[in-house]
Amino acid sequence: MDVTMQTPVALVLKEQLPGLVSLNSEDVLKTEQEQKYRARMLYMAMILGNGYKSKVKITFESIDGPKKVDTTVWATTDTSVLLKGGISLPVCTIYSVEY
Repeated sequence: MDVTMQTPVALVLKEQLPGLVSLNSEDVLKTEQEQKYRARMLYMAMILGNGYKSKVKITFESIDGPKKVDTTVWATTDTSVLLKGGISLPVCTIYSVEY
């Protein structure tokens, strides 16, 4: 699902994420193919963040609907993305990653 093409998505600061992240554990992406693609994009975002200090735009589901954050990805796991500043974002809430 490409949320960015359907509706305007508000850009938020990464420091605002702890109060915005949806606690719903259901994945926003429904197909296995979309989830695998997201995992590859997050891995590449981690490589860009660690190797080149590059930022990416991550579109995610918040308690108020879709939001976007421009940030550096430091690490990824199967369930979480660790951002610069020690802030984490659940993978299941992420729609897309843009470089």
